Amino acid sequence: MNSPIISVMIPTKNRELSLNKALDSLVLQSFRDFELVVVDGGSIDNTKELVFSYQKHFPIQWAEKEGGLIPQMNVAYQMAQGKYAVRTDDDVIFSKDWLKGIVETFESDENIGGVTGPTVIPKEHAESRDLFYFEKKFREGSFFWKILGKLYYGYFLEGTPYRVSHWCKSGTFTLGTNFETALNEPSQEVNNLEACNWAVRRDLLVRVGGFDPIYSGIGEYHEPDAACKIQNLGYKLVFSPKAHLFHCPSVEGFYKDRPDSFPRIINFITFYFRHIQPNTLDKFVRFFMYLGFQNAFFVFQAIGKKQMGLLGAVPGTVVGLFNVLTGLRR
Repeated sequence: MNSPIISVMIPTKNRELSLNKALDSLVLQSFRDFELVVVDGGSIDNTKELVFSYQKHFPIQWAEKEGGLIPQMNVAYQMAQGKYAVRTDDDVIFSKDWLKGIVETFESDENIGGVTGPTVIPKEHAESRDLFYFEKKFREGSFFWKILGKLYYGYFLEGTPYRVSHWCKSGTFTLGTNFETALNEPSQEVNNLEACNWAVRRDLLVRVGGFDPIYSGIGEYHEPDAACKIQNLGYKLVFSPKAHLFHCPSVEGFYKDRPDSFPRIINFITFYFRHIQPNTLDKFVRFFMYLGFQNAFFVFQAIGKKQMGLLGAVPGTVVGLFNVLTGLRR
């Protein structure tokens, strides 16, 4: 049997309901030459039975791997048979031409190494994302919140908060792909692939060694790390509005591991020093100001939500800086 053109890789854990909706939308894809690769992280619901109920619609590969997203994704890309590998989530709904948009973009230029697209968050799901909660505060809140908004949007996001798929000099990323306005953006070269809409040439992913397990906890920043490594090989990362999906963030499964900010801040520092680097005075100042901003944010959230694990960002900052400055983690 011939290998599929594209492999859709989904890590999952205890998200049967949201995964069901994602797979329903996968059935409706206009591009049909694909396989589904699911790696389960130890679900105790009916995830496995659900996945195999779709066998009549498309080829399925299944594996089980505990230990977090990175081990799951490394199993997934090694199993994948497609020329192109897509890493997506179990809480998205794909547009009908999502895969068609990805494949057409790749095949338009052999120098394109990665493709991403809009990851629109419907309004009814916006409250599941901290960024949306504070985005509203920055626009409509008190004078204090509006001042913080000017700092965040004007300085950290360089005055272009709704730009698509872009890492800023401070180390933060722009928000544009999450909004419907991204559907009207032109195709363009970018420096980031959205985590739930992340497609690369599979041979290039093999070449860079897959996803780096140095990123601990839930593994934040492992996807942009791999994308940047592919870009560093001389390949382009491209945003295509045709490759769009809708992200409906679930508060189940991996979401429950997010309150531990100790590894999250270490991962951020590791990624920054690898791929952005505070190698000018401007970037140095922006980075350390944003690092302080993140710590203040986690402390604010810890107090407000009574989640003491969020206080881990403070010691995590010390450990993260020590690691990169001593060369223990680069």
